Amino acid sequence: MTHKNPKTDRAVAISVLSGVLETGAFANIALRKIFTEVTLDSRARAFVTDLVNETLRNLLQIDHILNKLSKTPVDKMKPFIRNLLRISTCQIKFMAKIPDRAAVNEAVLLAKAYGFHNLTGYVNGVLRNVAREETGNIQDPVLKYSYPKWLMEKLVEWLGNDSAIAFCENSHQPPPVIVLTNTTKICQANLAKIFKEEEIDATPLEELNEKHPFFILRKTGDITRLKSFNDGLFYVLDPGTIHAIDAVNAQPGQTIIDLCAAPGGKTFAMAAAMQNKGKLLAYDIHPHRVELIRQTRKRLELPIISAAVGDATVFNPELENAADAVLLDVPCSGLGTIRKHPEIKYTRQPQDIADLAQKQRQMLAVAAKYVKPGGKLIYCTCTITSEENSNNIAHFLHTNANYTLAHDKQILPCATNDGFYVATIVRKI
Repeated sequence: MTHKNPKTDRAVAISVLSGVLETGAFANIALRKIFTEVTLDSRARAFVTDLVNETLRNLLQIDHILNKLSKTPVDKMKPFIRNLLRISTCQIKFMAKIPDRAAVNEAVLLAKAYGFHNLTGYVNGVLRNVAREETGNIQDPVLKYSYPKWLMEKLVEWLGNDSAIAFCENSHQPPPVIVLTNTTKICQANLAKIFKEEEIDATPLEELNEKHPFFILRKTGDITRLKSFNDGLFYVLDPGTIHAIDAVNAQPGQTIIDLCAAPGGKTFAMAAAMQNKGKLLAYDIHPHRVELIRQTRKRLELPIISAAVGDATVFNPELENAADAVLLDVPCSGLGTIRKHPEIKYTRQPQDIADLAQKQRQMLAVAAKYVKPGGKLIYCTCTITSEENSNNIAHFLHTNANYTLAHDKQILPCATNDGFYVATIVRKI
């Protein structure tokens, strides 16, 4: 049950949560959309964003708590009441800055405001019990990290037990905002000075600074309001993608093709490495995402990028043997991005992985035809499944004798990057 005109921050959170869990929407897209429809100040928007993501991050543990303390099971509750209790339990158990009394009182007021007068006593009673309940030190990773049982079992299969637990722990943390300096316009030291003038807490990401001048930004609010953003001095990019960019090793004067390019972060980094000399063709199947690349290209002043609509599963004869390197960042299960998209834990199903792996093999077969003799095909995903990663590469090499594997690597999520897989495949001369 969603509401077209929620009035309060918590009502907005319920509306977004309902959309995510009932229609499979991505939380960040649902949040962006609703913020264009309701009037909330920057503090309220930040609260709604945190509340939605923290609820999703801990959803299975929240439902476990509610099922213990409510006579009505979670799956039998009215949809609005179910998500009202979820966000309220989240505030009580996982958001220490919010007083328990405030979470309970606001929930009761919302129940009344949305016509559930007969359930206000129930809402009040359940949440008071939640506030009194001692959660204890939960050891079961399914509950501790809110991973469906099937996914937890697969993580152990893919990564081994210890790495699977480390994956869950790192994926359970809220991600920082990390941006890359647009070195075609400014150096890192001068951008640091500008951030200071804009009163932005910006810390260089030291382990990558020598080659890739990243900053971790804190307490920024909406970065698109910053003059430095609008002047094209930086762009958002996850540091994990640097492994793919380094594998391409784009040089001035080369022809590079970036398939499945949107939103374009890797495209922009390669254009900067090419010093705006050469040809960089960026394709995506979605017209609105291609337009996003074009808008950012203009902001960053990277004219060598040519963005166009293109389906990576369909061969384009105009591109045959055209590229020094092809970057193929395929649509995938996205499990490496759970820090940013916790809803993936609940919306992905086992069959999705098999279906995606099959589509990725189609894309690999097409992309291989665009590489010049002696050129490179860089295959990457933001996931950690064997089916989508190493198994696909093994299948490709088995069916393409004119290619050889130069290197592949699985990067797991950590404090500063998402999970990522990259394989460098070289076409023989």
